[in-house]
Amino acid sequence: MTPLGFFGRVLLLMVPAFVVWYLLGSLLAAPAVWFVSELLPAWLPGLVDSVYLKGASMTVVSSLGELDGTFMPADQAGGALGFRIDSRVLSYSMPFFAALHFATPLPGRWERFARGLFVLWVLLVPGLVSTALKDLMVTLGQAYLDVPGAPPPDAVALAYQFNTLMVPPLAPILLWGWEARRSPAIQALFPALFPALPDDGEDDDEPPSGTAPGRSPLER
Repeated sequence: MTPLGFFGRVLLLMVPAFVVWYLLGSLLAAPAVWFVSELLPAWLPGLVDSVYLKGASMTVVSSLGELDGTFMPADQAGGALGFRIDSRVLSYSMPFFAALHFATPLPGRWERFARGLFVLWVLLVPGLVSTALKDLMVTLGQAYLDVPGAPPPDAVALAYQFNTLMVPPLAPILLWGWEARRSPAIQALFPALFPALPDDGEDDDEPPSGTAPGRSPLER
């Protein structure tokens, strides 16, 4: 198999991976949203009253409401402000990682996939938190700054940009690269990116079982 063939396999696997991701959007977002629902109200009770998941969207209910253009406690305003965040904007890293992972011949692939998925779940939490804080900051303005313990605007802006623009596309590639670094198949396809590593005492000159000498481990 050539590098072009490998990328073709990845593209083909992306189709079912993204279909499953879309259909299971609520389930995939649930662990991260649950964590955020415990974190934000405890950390910033003056800003966040509750967080819940509906479909694949996380809804943040503020402790503040608006009345005649003025922000005030929700019970005085007669209602609370709510912010809906589509978790799929951040969780598309999961099907991307799945396509890369299952296109690569690796031992124990399901165990490795579960570990990678767990890492992406963990990375989803700061993405949801920073997006919620950005929405609160942009909407509330000075009322946000007046809440004790609210993160500074520069920190929120930086965290939001990093967690929404950098993490979703790069995290799955880095996770895949870390897992695939010892794969003979990937080393054969991309020797400049994945140089051969010592094989813990095994004979490096001996081809993998079932592979003819001088052939790529992907070839059969």
